[in-house]
Amino acid sequence: MADHQMKKNPLAGIGHVYGFTLKQICTAKGWLISTILIAVLLLCGIPLILFASSAVSGDDDDGEAKIASVLVCDETAGDADYSALTQGDRFTDLSYTVYGTMEEAIAAIKDKDSTVILRVTKPDETMLLTVYLPEDSELSRSRASSYAEYAESMFPAILMQKAQLTPESVMLLSMPVETSASELRLDAAKDDEEQNVLEEVLEFLLPFLMLMLLYMMVILYGQSMANSVMLEKNSKLVETVLTAVNPVALMGGKLFATATAAIIQILIWLGCTFGGAVGGVFFAKQLVPETQSNAVQAVSGVIDNSQLFSLSGILLALVILSLGFLLYLSLGAIAGALASKAEDLSKTNVVFVIVLIVSLFLCMGSPSDADKTNSFISSAAWIRYFPFTALLVNPSELILGNSSLMTALISIVILILSVALIVYLAAAIYKLLLFYRGAVPTPAKLLAMLKDSKKKQESADS
Repeated sequence: MADHQMKKNPLAGIGHVYGFTLKQICTAKGWLISTILIAVLLLCGIPLILFASSAVSGDDDDGEAKIASVLVCDETAGDADYSALTQGDRFTDLSYTVYGTMEEAIAAIKDKDSTVILRVTKPDETMLLTVYLPEDSELSRSRASSYAEYAESMFPAILMQKAQLTPESVMLLSMPVETSASELRLDAAKDDEEQNVLEEVLEFLLPFLMLMLLYMMVILYGQSMANSVMLEKNSKLVETVLTAVNPVALMGGKLFATATAAIIQILIWLGCTFGGAVGGVFFAKQLVPETQSNAVQAVSGVIDNSQLFSLSGILLALVILSLGFLLYLSLGAIAGALASKAEDLSKTNVVFVIVLIVSLFLCMGSPSDADKTNSFISSAAWIRYFPFTALLVNPSELILGNSSLMTALISIVILILSVALIVYLAAAIYKLLLFYRGAVPTPAKLLAMLKDSKKKQESADS
């Protein structure tokens, strides 16, 4: 009766296999220790690194020029006493002088190494604060940016004065405030290009980091999958298991469970990385308010520009990530099914590793690709659809919003079909070589054995 049900529905029992395997993986000491240890290191280590970087930059900053006076060019309606900006917790000892035009403010500069110009304008429905550095000033651009952030946070006090508690004050106070920093020189327009630096850095670094992370996770879990399948073949309980569960359900359940465990682990680590970065920037700026740390500025820039990341792209990336893990894990299952003993795994895993390494190199483009796309990832379209490279390329591109919805959907469909095919092949090889104890069969011999097994099965069914 059980055998008849297995033939009728080869996926019967896959849920039980999935639940049991996932519980075994997630309760294993190795998985728990590695997950918790790395999570704690990320959650605590990143803030410590950012704070140390801020403290060091603060110590090294003692001899650097500091802002002493601010010349305000207010081109908006309403009067205000800008000394109200000294009421915060930073930049409390600055002097403010208000001028009507930029020409007047520029002419009033006396000490260019301690003076900046704060220009207040109102393009459209937004108050824009721009901090200008005099030409050849010793003041750093990062210090000007730090002051711009402070002025933005304190600017509601200025808006309240301008509003004079009239009905218009409500609209004025709710108006968003933006800041930027520039310099007073002829080629200042070039500084606008720096606003795109963060995006270009992310477009280069994120694919690389994702590529390395996925490569290590696939290697780790793929070889673990191969070893698990090989040990299960040699178990004395395997005959009992196969009388209740079809090999397809057995392989599918184990693969889904292993991929789920890997995704859970990655999500925990990514969450701790984000939490550590946000917490690290917050505490670094609280403890070292005028920090000039490049690390803090870079991480803060990524957080402040979170709109660079696509939420729908993140969700699609997780789907591709899961399917891609299943694909590579199914290759690991084939490697384990081919092996009869531990010594054979070194031979069978070669195929799995070679496929992964070749896929990794296929994803890497030429220098000309990097010039065109700000990334070292190949610009070839086919790697976004080829199942073994799609996992390594598409997640980062989707997160950055550089891949279309159609590309993602086509890639997902191809991955689903590829996973189903290779899982079925892994189950067939597992069942065929279950009691095989000879040398690892060659591809030609394995193909012949599969054809012979299929003919015998067809004869038995007829």
